[in-house]
Amino acid sequence: MGNLSKHFSIEEFVPKPIFDRYMVNSRWFIDPKLIAIAEFIREEFELPMTINNWHKGGKFSERGYRVPTTQTGARYSQHKFGRAIDFNIQGIPPQEVAEWIKASFAYLKPLGLTTIEHPDDTPTWTHIDVRNSGMNELLIVNP
Repeated sequence: MGNLSKHFSIEEFVPKPIFDRYMVNSRWFIDPKLIAIAEFIREEFELPMTINNWHKGGKFSERGYRVPTTQTGARYSQHKFGRAIDFNIQGIPPQEVAEWIKASFAYLKPLGLTTIEHPDDTPTWTHIDVRNSGMNELLIVNP
C-alpha cells in the first residue's frame, strides 16, 4: 500500500489498473490539494472516510481519478483530470457533510477546495473538487 498521508493510501485515489501499472507513482494522477483536503476533512470528523475501497475488496474504484476512456461520469469530469473525489464519512449523511463543507469553506478554500456537487443530486455521496473556478465563494454544481 502506498501511503499518501496519515489516513490515506494511493489506492484510495486511483483505480486498480492505474495502481497496477504505476504503483506509488500513481500519485502523478492526483492533484495534491485533494489529498490535503481529504486529510483535513478526515481529521475534523474523526471518522473513517471512504473514497475508493477496491483494494480492500470493496465496490468503489472510480471515486478519485478516472481514466479518460471510462464511461463513468461526464466526458470532461474533474475526476478525469485528477481534480475530484467522491466520498462517504462513516455514519454521517452526505447532506450533513455538504452543510459542514459550506460552513467550513473559509478553512477549506486555502487548501484548494473550490467546488461541491449539489447535495440533492448526490444523496449517497459527497463530491468535492479543486477546479479553477475563478470564484471566491464555493461553487455548487449539478452533476
